[in-house]
Amino acid sequence: MATATAAAPEVFVRKSSGLVRVMSPSSAFVYNVLTMGLIFPWTYLWAPGALPGGQLVWGILLAVVLEIPIALAYVWLSTALPRSGGDYVFQSRVLGGGIAFTLVMSGFVIWILQWVALSGWLLAYLGLAPLFLGLGATLGNAGMIELATWFTTANGIIVTSIANALLALLILASGFKNYVRLQRVMWIATLLAFGTMLVVLFTTNAADVPGALNAFSTSIGGSATFYQDAVAATTAAGVDTNPPFSLLATLLIAPIAWTSLQWATYSTQQNGEIKDARSFRNQAMIIVGALVVTGILLATLAFVLERAVGTEFLYVAGAGYWSLVGEATLSGFYLWPNILAIAISASPLVILLISVGFILNSHQIVHNCYIGMTRVMVAMSLDRVLPELVSRVSDRFHTPVNAHVIYFLASIPVIWLFNTFAVTNADGSTTSWTSLTLGVTFACGYVFVATALAGALLPFRAKGVYEASPGSKFTIAGIPTVTIVGALGFIAGTIFLVLFLTNSQLGLTSQLAYTVVGGILVFSALWYIVTKMVRRSGGINVEYAFKEIPPE
Repeated sequence: MATATAAAPEVFVRKSSGLVRVMSPSSAFVYNVLTMGLIFPWTYLWAPGALPGGQLVWGILLAVVLEIPIALAYVWLSTALPRSGGDYVFQSRVLGGGIAFTLVMSGFVIWILQWVALSGWLLAYLGLAPLFLGLGATLGNAGMIELATWFTTANGIIVTSIANALLALLILASGFKNYVRLQRVMWIATLLAFGTMLVVLFTTNAADVPGALNAFSTSIGGSATFYQDAVAATTAAGVDTNPPFSLLATLLIAPIAWTSLQWATYSTQQNGEIKDARSFRNQAMIIVGALVVTGILLATLAFVLERAVGTEFLYVAGAGYWSLVGEATLSGFYLWPNILAIAISASPLVILLISVGFILNSHQIVHNCYIGMTRVMVAMSLDRVLPELVSRVSDRFHTPVNAHVIYFLASIPVIWLFNTFAVTNADGSTTSWTSLTLGVTFACGYVFVATALAGALLPFRAKGVYEASPGSKFTIAGIPTVTIVGALGFIAGTIFLVLFLTNSQLGLTSQLAYTVVGGILVFSALWYIVTKMVRRSGGINVEYAFKEIPPE
């Protein structure tokens, strides 16, 4: 493969991306931890509700183990191709432009719009609503409780989501360095929130939980015997709150936990803005280090949560979410870990510490949606498979303002769909857009899996790039180590994808899900085919770009 300096001038839109390296390796490590989402709650209720007999802690740790080879493949690829655009750059230079564009455009650029909507949901439902619910309960303020309820309505979430996305747009358009500064605040607040939640749950005596939850329920206008009502209603609904251990259920928890842990590699999208991104040690710390730390923290939360409320009540909480047992919710609020910690503590200080951290980590999620996808869009535009205006970078702010604005505007209809859209099935049941929540894990998952395959093939399909990289010195029995870890990651990820498509407990087996996933893939493939034809008619063969290293 030729070097960038040998590329013909007409291959790329310009010779420099315009982006600058303003993020330190330690900041990139923090970025990945925040992106994996210490606040993501669904594993703790989805798994007990849908997969009785599964062991939360072991399911989470299994997801960490299976993600490690994928993460390692990204380390090799990042040191070989330290450019912004991450997965798109890796795949297009190893697997080819058509495959890369179709998979990354569909699974990332389009599907991560769903994460913009999810970020707003997290902010409203897990940040602002618990804040006002907790303060309203402890201070005896009915107005705060009503405001908390509004933040869980469709209108409340839509307004919050759009405001959340707009604020992130304004911050990021003013320069990536401003995000890096803000990230320090979000990191400290998130650690304080997570630590506070752990301390509250770990120091809670299980015998005191029923009384604490009953008192909190009473303070928000609910039942004075909430705990007993929730257990009775869950049992009456046919839910087994003392199921035997199930190995299969434990294994199936791993794909749900993968919703968080698959994002260990996300910093690679802005490799061109990370200092010393070519360092193997740095990338290992940024990616694998962040994965292990986050996995241990999530497993620790699962352990202290179960210890605090008891295994039986954890299944009750899961039934409120998965089986829609209304009595197993606090006046409609699912028993997420932060809600339980807030209700048990009944302390305004605890409520503030937990809620502020959840609010800021929720806000960080929309930032990483923009940061990662605008960099992918810039890389695609430099290769001429997206319009040239997408790749324009502000000379003053060194950020792709156009791409940020485009992504914000594209997110608005997805936010609306996420909170309002539903279809009626042939049997009379209803499938809402929120049922596609884990669809984003599946769609982004096939991008990660394809990149793991690109890692496995890197020494053979991009030999020059591989041999010039720091990772080329690592072999096992004469076989490039990246080929081994990439193959293992490809196999592990493929198993996850098959489970998503075939197991109803993972929520992606509806006709709506199949239609949306398939439709987005077809749209992306057609975009590439049409763009390639149009460019060729103008005398440009976009495939030439995929033979070169992208501009820095």
